[in-house]
Amino acid sequence: MKILVTVKEVAAVEDEFQISGLDIDDASLEYDLNEWDDYAVEEAVQISEENDDVEVVTVTIGPERSEETIRMALAKGADRAIRVWDDALESAQFLDVDTKAELLAAVAEEEAPDFILSGVQAGDDANGATGVALAERLGFEWAAVVNKLDLDADAGIANIRRELEGGVEELT
Repeated sequence: MKILVTVKEVAAVEDEFQISGLDIDDASLEYDLNEWDDYAVEEAVQISEENDDVEVVTVTIGPERSEETIRMALAKGADRAIRVWDDALESAQFLDVDTKAELLAAVAEEEAPDFILSGVQAGDDANGATGVALAERLGFEWAAVVNKLDLDADAGIANIRRELEGGVEELT
């Protein structure tokens, strides 16, 4: 079984920072693995520890500095990591959801995972659409805001609990 986990590098601003033009100076930014993606990596690693023959592969879209994010995921127990980048993306201030989903789908089609996990949202832009858009593009079933996953790898069945509005939980 192969689990693909999407991960994102997010920037945090130091308490004291400098401005460069209209942006925060890059020297005032610290980059880290997105908190919610960290949970997805941890879940995938736990699944691999509980089941034989499970490979955990992470994928990120980002420039060379995002290799630190890759190393964080590998240190948590991922088996392999993939970084997608093209210098043509450098000029983009923001990659839209469709572009990210298209790039991640290309990796997923090459890797042929049985299961894909992604964080509920990104800490920097609070956008929670990439995982859903990726699932739609691949024709995968999906669930958002999952807070518990019970996976029967042998049977190929996943039961999930997810939180809905008002604190209501759904079991699927």
